[in-house]
Parts: sequence; structure tokens; C-alpha cells
Amino acid sequence: MDWREEAQVKLDRMPDNIKALRRNCLKDLRVFARTFNPNYMYGEVHMDIYKEMMNYNLFGQGKGLTANKLILLPRAHLKSHMVATWSAWVIANHPEVTILYVSATAELAEQQLFAIQQILGGSKFQKLFPEYVHPQEGKREKWNSKKIIIDHIKRFDEGIRDPTVSTAGLTTNTTGWHADIIVPDDLMVPENAYTEEGRESVRKKSSQFTSIRNAGGFTMACGTRYHPNDIYDTWSTQAYEVYDEATGEQIDTLQVWDFIEHKVEVDDIFIWQRQFRDDGKAFGFDRNILSRIKAEYEDKTQFYAQYYNDPNEKGSNRISRAKFQYYDRKNLKYHEGRWFVNGKPLNVYASIDFAFTMNKKADFTAIVVIGMDPDGYIYLLDIDRFKTNKIDVYFQKILDLHSTYYFKKMRAEVTVAQAIIVEDIKDRIRKEGMSLAIDEHRPNRHQGSKDERIAAVLEPRYENNTIWHYKGGHVTALEEEVILARPKHDDIKDAFASAIEIAKPPRRVQSMEAMGSKVSYNQRFGGVKFNNLRTH
Repeated sequence: MDWREEAQVKLDRMPDNIKALRRNCLKDLRVFARTFNPNYMYGEVHMDIYKEMMNYNLFGQGKGLTANKLILLPRAHLKSHMVATWSAWVIANHPEVTILYVSATAELAEQQLFAIQQILGGSKFQKLFPEYVHPQEGKREKWNSKKIIIDHIKRFDEGIRDPTVSTAGLTTNTTGWHADIIVPDDLMVPENAYTEEGRESVRKKSSQFTSIRNAGGFTMACGTRYHPNDIYDTWSTQAYEVYDEATGEQIDTLQVWDFIEHKVEVDDIFIWQRQFRDDGKAFGFDRNILSRIKAEYEDKTQFYAQYYNDPNEKGSNRISRAKFQYYDRKNLKYHEGRWFVNGKPLNVYASIDFAFTMNKKADFTAIVVIGMDPDGYIYLLDIDRFKTNKIDVYFQKILDLHSTYYFKKMRAEVTVAQAIIVEDIKDRIRKEGMSLAIDEHRPNRHQGSKDERIAAVLEPRYENNTIWHYKGGHVTALEEEVILARPKHDDIKDAFASAIEIAKPPRRVQSMEAMGSKVSYNQRFGGVKFNNLRTH
């Protein structure tokens, strides 16, 4: 007798109570989870999330809209386990389904496949669902650490070619792959979360996975926050238009992603309250457990990101807002070819931080102008922030600021992508006859990471009260970047720090008042110079 015939005999002879359990497992993910993971001490939060995970639409079957789901739970709260259990449950309900499991590395994805195999290949599943997997592992269609193909007859009846579950890392070549469901599990990890290059690579690869997904499929993701500008932030803004099939008119706009997000606790109420199993083993969290975990985190920013899903919780701020001090821009004056603030002369410098990606308009470019007085105090004079990928716009922005402040030196951080732009700008400066030198800066690894370099320049000066801001415009964005440990953008503070690095105090000269009140003329066009400062 063939194994499928034996499986059918087992089904026919199955006791009514086992048949009822089988039906309930297929109907309710919560029953399925408790049945096949009997040693897990689930909390109420897990049951609530399992209920949310049952709402999906696949092959026109199931409940809910075809929306992607993202589960953001604190570390050690079983999110990966839950998604693996859900995947096994979906396979039980749809034996013909194909799933692509993706993680930051292939090894991480394979760990989750192993969890699925433990369920589908276990004796309890064999008892309730004998027709899904050949009882002898060596005779199964495919059953290894990277891919599995279950042996259910429905796969063969429908001619399904792709594996039931495939695994991949972010660098795996997935050309030609197809899947009904994409399961990204922990795409963001410390190795790719803390650099713009790393985050950009995750965004690009996750977009490619969408092309792998079959029409009518969806994505079930889970992860941990590390940075406010990570892939999960990108997903939170995605939306699509809904059209009337008869008229073709747009009738609605819906979010692509349904977020299921929880903090470890709110007001000392823990989402997974500590509890004890019959054998005395404890699971879950309480105040003492969390306090000890926090104490072991040297970087408190990581703690708040991973347990509160907040990369910028107040307790992780780099500096206090009280360290910001302001000058009145009415006291900033141009006289006899020099800028003065409160009567003290300034040396004026600028710096430009180009958008990370030069082939699109998604990133900001920032230009910051500063002045330094004879005592080494730094005055923020102006900020321009914009999005472009056009050389003409870059140059015009520089020209506008130079025509106002007459800075003679500007720093530009140069990467491979930006070198051509900087050379083009330098050519235009020469053609215009501008008195402006471009200081090309190429940071090296000996200077530390970008965050470390910026912090080393700015934070001691804020602590020593040697930096003065003006109020309004883009200063608010700068202050947010300086305060937050993981700001969504860092273009303004990067340009600010770079300008400070090239600044030198002027020699002590007579104050503006001592020099008298001579009329100054515009050096380029003639006429009386009017102190018309920019307001952005």
C-alpha cells in the first residue's frame, strides 16, 4: 500500500475527537499554536497577535484585505517563533502555497525553516495531518536546511514547481524565484542598521522581493527597530490607490502595511507578564527582569529601540535642549567687508552635505553657513535644505548663499558618487570668478564612524555653551538631529560639524562701533548694501 493510501486509511479511521481537533487547528491559529507548541507559555499579547495574523486573503480565500503585515515586538517576545508557527499553519490550510523566508543572512532564515520543519515533521502533525508529509524523511520530495517541499497531493494536482518554503539572505541571488507569500524576518540587524549604505541596501533588496511575489500574494514580516530611518519606517509610508472596477475612478487610498506594534511595558504593565510553567520554569518579563537587561546595555539607545520600538526614546537623548542658546539675528550686520555679530567680527565658512543617493530625489542635501568670533564662539548664520539631483540646483544654492555671506571656504564631503558633482561645481566657481575655495573632505576609518565624528565636534561645544543658534527655519530640524541619538536624518548636523572643523577665529580687530559708521557698498553691483538676511 502506498503511503498516501495509508494516510487516507488513517484519516478514515480517525476518532471523532481527533477529527474535531484537526478542524479546530485549521480554523484557529491559536489552537494550532497551543497544540503544536505545548511547552510555550503564551501571554495574552500572543493570542491577540495570532488572531490578527488569521486575517489575510490568499488565492481569494481567507479573511480580511490583501494587506501586508508587520509585527514589531520587543526582543525575546517570540515574534519569530509566532511567524514560523503561522507559516506552518498557512501550509496546513493551503498545501499548494509557496513561501519565501528572508532574513538579513541566509543562516537566520534557515533557523526559522528549522522551526517550521519541527512542526510539519513532528509526530503530532503526522497524527493529525498524515497526508501532508511522507513519514520517511529520506523519501520526501525535498527536505533540507534551505528548502522544503511537502508531499500533499494538491501540490502535484496543481503543478506547483516552486518549493513550499525557500530561504534566502539579503545577498542571495533570487533571480527566477517565485512565491505567494514573502516572510521577511529580521531584515534589520546591527550590521546594516547604523549606516546609510546598509539601510539603503535593505530598502533596495526588499523592493526586489516584491517582484518575486505572485499576484494576489502578500508579505508577513517581523522585526526589531534599530534606527528611525530603517526599512520599517519606509513601509509605514507606503500607500496604494483603490479604483472602481466599473468606472476606473479612484475611490480610496489604503495603507500597504498593517502594523502590529507593542512596547515591552506601558506604565509598568507588561505585555508578556512573567509567568511560571508547571515545572517551575519562568517566562515573560517583570520590572526586575527588564531593569537588569537595561543595566547590561552600554548603549541605551539600542535598549529603547529593541524593547520599546523607539530608537529615540527620551532617555537616550545625546544632549539636553537646555544647551541651545540663541542670538538675535538683528545683531548680525555686514560692515566694511566683514560680518559682525553683537559688534564682534566673524570669519564665515560653509559646508555642504550632499544627498546620500545622487540618482533620486528622496534624500536631503544641506548647506550650513557659520561664523566664528575671536573668542571661538560659533554662530549658526544660515541653513538651506533641499532635494535635487541637478548640478544647476546645487550650484545656484551655493551661489545664493555666497552672494549673501561672502564665505571664502566651503567644505564638501566627497565620495565616489559625489566627486564628479564637486568637480563640476569647482569649474563653475572658476567661470563665475567667485572667491571661494572648496575643501574636499574624504573621511577615513581612523576618524571613527560618521556619528562618532559629528558627536566629537558638536557635543563638547554644546556642553561648553560655545554654539549660538538663531530661531526659526531649519534650525528646528538641526536641533532634533543633535538631540536624538538616532535621528531620521543627519544631513544638517553633518554639514554643521564639517563647517566647524574648518573654522578658525579671526584676529582681534576694532569692533564695528569703533570703526565708525561708514556706509558700505555692495562689492559686486554697487549701491548701498542693505542687511537683508534670509529667513528660511
